[in-house]
Amino acid sequence: MKKLFFVILFFCSFVLCSAQTKNKIPKFLVGPPGREDGRAIRELVRQPERWATCRKFTEGIVYADHVLARQFKDDKELADLFAGLNKINIPLQLEVGAVKPWGPTGAEAFDKQRGNWQRFLRLDAKIIGIAMDEPLVCATFHLKKENPAEYAAAETAEFIALVRQHFPDWSIGDIEGFPSINADEIIAWIDLLEAKLKAKNVRGLDFMRLDVDWMHFVQNTGRGSWSDLRRVENHCRSKKIPFSLISWDANFDAMSRRGFNSDRMWDAGCLQMMYNYISVGGNPDQIVVQSWSDAPKTVLPDNDDFTFTRCALDIAEEFLKKEETPEK
Repeated sequence: MKKLFFVILFFCSFVLCSAQTKNKIPKFLVGPPGREDGRAIRELVRQPERWATCRKFTEGIVYADHVLARQFKDDKELADLFAGLNKINIPLQLEVGAVKPWGPTGAEAFDKQRGNWQRFLRLDAKIIGIAMDEPLVCATFHLKKENPAEYAAAETAEFIALVRQHFPDWSIGDIEGFPSINADEIIAWIDLLEAKLKAKNVRGLDFMRLDVDWMHFVQNTGRGSWSDLRRVENHCRSKKIPFSLISWDANFDAMSRRGFNSDRMWDAGCLQMMYNYISVGGNPDQIVVQSWSDAPKTVLPDNDDFTFTRCALDIAEEFLKKEETPEK
């Protein structure tokens, strides 16, 4: 009987550990610039030794699915890219649409994208999941729905249900803009979307990611603050939803118009954003260093000043969530 007990205990522990590993949400990802026909991601794959230290922290690359498909139309070239990523053990997280002008319903958005996803998998891509690109923002500002939150939640829940049905191993998270959608609206959105998913008997969000235009805080526009952002993090934690934060230089475009557009400035902006958030007690579960601007102009190496991978490495070493020290 004692032997049987230990066998059962071992089996349960194995199953639990397997489930935790399968559903593990990465703490650190990079989203390299998608410009110049994918030059950045090509360099990361072809020259892995030049970002070896940064790679030790990196658990995935974030890349828009439609951009990847457009830049790699040839199957052989795309298969080679995936083989290179697999060799260095870096999977992909796809940025996708759930509610978009080209796919205003969850079913339409799913049907229009699944072909790309199936192509990627057929060519041996290792995909850990998807990040939905601002469904609430789209319903509010692009589709201009009368009740955008209700509409976006219903269609996003339908989209998530389809993804969970056809791609059950993938994690699914949401990205929303902040403070264009303010803290109270995002908190209400999380609760509404989770309720819609629960009603469908579909697992809820695996993470909530915010794209923070922090220049509104710097310019004192009254549209949000670092403390408001912290409230969203706290709400996510109360719901047991990992809180994800994009680190980027929201200052870059405005400063570029004034003639300041160096890689040094982009690097400083990313770091300053994180210092500001940490200063109000922020402690994200996941950090994504991402660029969709003209900077940094260079991606490699990670031991040179102001490259994309050097900035990512600095942020990883400085800000990755550490175990909280109990108060004495």
